[in-house]
Amino acid sequence: MADHRDRDSYYSQTDPRSKNDDPPNSRLFVICHKSLEEDDLRKAFEKFGKIEDIWVVKDRNSGENKGVTYIKFSKTSEAACALEEMNGKMLGSVGRPIKVMIASNRDQGSVRETNEEERWVRLFCVLPKSMTDTELQQEFSKFGAIEYATVVKDRNTNESKGFGYVKFRKVSSAAKAFEECDRKYKAVFAEPKKPKPEHNDSKYSSNGLSVSYDNLGGGGGYGSSNFGKSSMSLEIATNYQNTEGYTKLQVIAHPALNQDQLWKLFDIVPGLDYCSLKTDVRYRMPRGQASVAYLNPNAAAYAREKFHGFEYPPGHRMIVKPDLSGNPTSKNSSKPGGSNLINARTDLVHLAETIAQATSLIQAAGLTASSLDTSLLKLPPAQSMASIDADVAKRCFIVCGPPVPPILAMKDAFCRFGNLIDVYMLPGKNCGYAKYASVESANKAIEVLHGQEICGSRLKVLEAEERNVGEDRRKRLRMDEDEH
Repeated sequence: MADHRDRDSYYSQTDPRSKNDDPPNSRLFVICHKSLEEDDLRKAFEKFGKIEDIWVVKDRNSGENKGVTYIKFSKTSEAACALEEMNGKMLGSVGRPIKVMIASNRDQGSVRETNEEERWVRLFCVLPKSMTDTELQQEFSKFGAIEYATVVKDRNTNESKGFGYVKFRKVSSAAKAFEECDRKYKAVFAEPKKPKPEHNDSKYSSNGLSVSYDNLGGGGGYGSSNFGKSSMSLEIATNYQNTEGYTKLQVIAHPALNQDQLWKLFDIVPGLDYCSLKTDVRYRMPRGQASVAYLNPNAAAYAREKFHGFEYPPGHRMIVKPDLSGNPTSKNSSKPGGSNLINARTDLVHLAETIAQATSLIQAAGLTASSLDTSLLKLPPAQSMASIDADVAKRCFIVCGPPVPPILAMKDAFCRFGNLIDVYMLPGKNCGYAKYASVESANKAIEVLHGQEICGSRLKVLEAEERNVGEDRRKRLRMDEDEH
């Protein structure tokens, strides 16, 4: 019987691809309560199509249900519909929602990519070389909403390479296209995009200034340039005459950057006076804004040119603009209202320049008005957070990214349902928890935020597994005893 198989026997040893992964994405991985048996799950899932196999995973020694089940459907689209309909649903009288995912095949192993979901919604297609992006989208849009359709082209000739990608918004749409599209496209599910490589040991150029990310990352030492500071000082004095006279800069950067990292970056330019990172008073977290000052105007002008648009961390461009708030008044200041008028005009000029710079950065990042996240506009207004010492009534389990949204954006979204104690992401992971002092608030957050996008990252918000409070207390007591 399926219940007593082990992993090796579940997969065919004679065929490495295994019938369990044919057709692709037709096998579901279900996390459920241990009291749910095969018959319970079969009754709940058989309405979506023909179930070829169910494997309730049990302990080899005790025979106890582990709360994990594999369900194999005959078609990809059947599994996709079951995934979308059943994930997060309650079964029977058990007061905990089930979690449903597409099971990894044997070749993928047990470690999932951070962008694993892309494997379920993106198709690779062989195309006629005359087909355009628009024609590709029109051809596949009949199967469901499309996020993008792209014909891959040669960088030099701009001619089609004869293949492309179609990414759907829903798993069921991709499955339907895979099964029903014209066979000439030879559609298959595409592998997830490879994450950008870490840049720890490489140097990158910002307008002629070579910077080592390894040093900037916080490992001791400063960033380096492709020439020494003495020769840089000579270039600044010779070629960068700052007629506006500003010595301070306003910086908008990624919120994850800390004071030390920004200091090391801007200290590459000789003459740094100070670098002050602004902090959000409400959350006591960095806001991604800083004030940087140099000892002379030419150094400030040089730093502005070199670091404006620089990607730090990689993939996140910085905005660097002059801060004219402390500039000496001009020669027209002796006239009545002259100083105020000049300053007002100057502020308007730099405001227009900043808007233009921000627009160019958004366009360079490939974002359009339609692609920017607007889901937060549908949320209720922000509410004050509960005391950090409040009792936790319920926790939400969060899976997101990549990219993982800034923690301030996460708190801003989750606090809108009231009684939020804290939101935190696990270090180095794309998952975390939201703690609420009210069950009702947590349930509302799950209902509204599950499937929404924040800062370009789609969220999964589920009820967190219950913790064994007694066991946690015993662990803390043991730790306290060890310390004494």
